[in-house]
Amino acid sequence: MKDLAPDIVRQRMVVEGTLKRPFNALGMVGYCREITDVLGMTSVSAPICSHDPKYGWCAYMHWKESGIHIYGWDERKPPFFSVDIYTCKFFEAEKVIEFTKNFLGDNIIELEWTT
Repeated sequence: MKDLAPDIVRQRMVVEGTLKRPFNALGMVGYCREITDVLGMTSVSAPICSHDPKYGWCAYMHWKESGIHIYGWDERKPPFFSVDIYTCKFFEAEKVIEFTKNFLGDNIIELEWTT
């Protein structure tokens, strides 16, 4: 893909996984708040959650440097989640994986990511 704005720093990362127990709203809020500090981002808003019976939970947190979305399909067997991080500041992807593994702990069945 052609870089249409080479003067703007942009970094993306998607982390997805299956879980033993759903990634609920309270967990999503905690994840958003804690990863903000881990990555050295600046929060602009508190995490915001919404729910749709067909699709599940969604959380979003606005950072000065862009933001994070978390989606959780809690009715799916096994429960599935997707974290989407987009920033205008470089971060270490390894920190995201280490944090996610520690945060979700033994609830993780399988974890994958892409940068």
